[in-house]
Amino acid sequence: MNTKVVTSVCHVCQKPAAQTCSGCKMVYYCSKEHQKFDWKKSHKVECKPYKIQYSDSCGRFMTATRDIKQGEVILKEKPAVIGPRMYCKVQCLSCGRQLEPIPNDDGNMDFIRCSSCNWPVCGIDCEKAEVHREECKIMVQSNYKCDIKYECPDKSEAAYCVIAPLRVLLMKDSNPRMFESIMNLESHVDQRINTPIYQVLRPNLIMFIRQVLGMNFDDKIILEISSIFDNNSFDVRNADKTKRLRAIYLLASMMNHSCRPNTRHIYLGEDKTLALIATVHIAKGEEITATYTQPLWGTLDRRKFLKTNKYFDCKCERCADPTEFGTYLGNIYCTMCNSTNADDSRKGAMLVSTNPLDETALWKCEKCGYFIQGRQMVWGNKALKEELSSLNKTGPQDFEHFIEKYKLTLHPRNHLLIQAKLALMEIYGNYKGYSLKELPENLLNRKIDICNELLEVAEKLDPGWSRFRGSILLELEAAMTIKIKKEFEAEMLTKTEAQNQLIENMVLLEEATNILKIEPHMNEALQTKLQERLSILDNTK
Repeated sequence: MNTKVVTSVCHVCQKPAAQTCSGCKMVYYCSKEHQKFDWKKSHKVECKPYKIQYSDSCGRFMTATRDIKQGEVILKEKPAVIGPRMYCKVQCLSCGRQLEPIPNDDGNMDFIRCSSCNWPVCGIDCEKAEVHREECKIMVQSNYKCDIKYECPDKSEAAYCVIAPLRVLLMKDSNPRMFESIMNLESHVDQRINTPIYQVLRPNLIMFIRQVLGMNFDDKIILEISSIFDNNSFDVRNADKTKRLRAIYLLASMMNHSCRPNTRHIYLGEDKTLALIATVHIAKGEEITATYTQPLWGTLDRRKFLKTNKYFDCKCERCADPTEFGTYLGNIYCTMCNSTNADDSRKGAMLVSTNPLDETALWKCEKCGYFIQGRQMVWGNKALKEELSSLNKTGPQDFEHFIEKYKLTLHPRNHLLIQAKLALMEIYGNYKGYSLKELPENLLNRKIDICNELLEVAEKLDPGWSRFRGSILLELEAAMTIKIKKEFEAEMLTKTEAQNQLIENMVLLEEATNILKIEPHMNEALQTKLQERLSILDNTK
């Protein structure tokens, strides 16, 4: 019997080959020369460290085709379609910049407008931008003029709800392949169609598309496109927060959600190219995940958001853990074990859910067996969230009072206290009257302690090179530098001690730089900060 030997062949000349592409590990070459030739010709575009797979249980998902290094860019992708959010403040229909009114010829306040369709825009360049061209054309043909008027600052407009779906509908003729790819995305339209927001959206959107613009599309297709946006779009913002849009990225939307993701993403350039970055080492065959929620939300809030907005019940490892990897992010103290009459051995006992995947499950003490109903936790969590959101955010007093008020009720790392501490980290050192140089010793130490606590939480819930960790490291490094400088000037540290501490502190800045340097607005600022630290180090010599 003959044995068939399977030999890999060169991607260029089809001769036997043993050398693989160092990137994707999927293509073979007989020589380095042929690998270089193929890279320049086509493989540079084709080489991907990921692939899209499918399963009946979770649909399409993304996995690594090779080991992916921490900090590596996994993919870059331009948006398939981009547009304003459903309900937003007046913004340029082309670039998304929030607009301010100016006096018109009659002396009234108004916005700069497209000369053809009357939608607010930044100016002539945005009026003529490609993204606005087709929608403007069909509005002009239909004799439609936008009637948004300036009434008061910060007023939001529902009229923008029609733009993103319209841009997809216009693709049916101009770019049918892209239209089909977008329509193949999950929508959950059957669940959304009966929600209060879609009951309001439905008549307005359909009337605008079919009656005002005269486009011949079925009601369900129009609503399905709107639902596809709600289910798959990314929230696109620029660094200075003057622009906020939503966009669909076909490849990036293939990623499944995880409450402990292994990637983060940023947006590059005016075209808002999405760059997906590995926050940790991702092994070959491992799933590549993103988060659809916020890492500092507790399990009750994350699962409710995902069920309400994405229509699935998250059952990930974090959601199934009643302590959320030992952080106790959603937990409260047991009132029985922490009463004044309780034995000291019971102090610090927590109530944990008996089934975190069921919000109606009992919450039971880890030590004494005391329990409360799940609905009590839901109500209490909601009430404290509302209280936290109502606090004065211009200074630290309300946040410090909130922490003090609930320190005997909530675990120190309960998500509500953590969010209050995150606000304090940003206030101390950055707000007027609280600059780092002005902070007294107790508040400077307070900021440092908060940063260290937040870093411990980040390591467990958003590990690796996350934006959260990078931001905390910058705040901690800045506070530590001021502390060392003050102690040196007060002769509490010798030159050698100050220099050694500053050198150790530089490690924080170096790690923050590694994490954040890819962010478009951060690289120059990080380099400036690095030079400032070297100057401070020189001054201690």
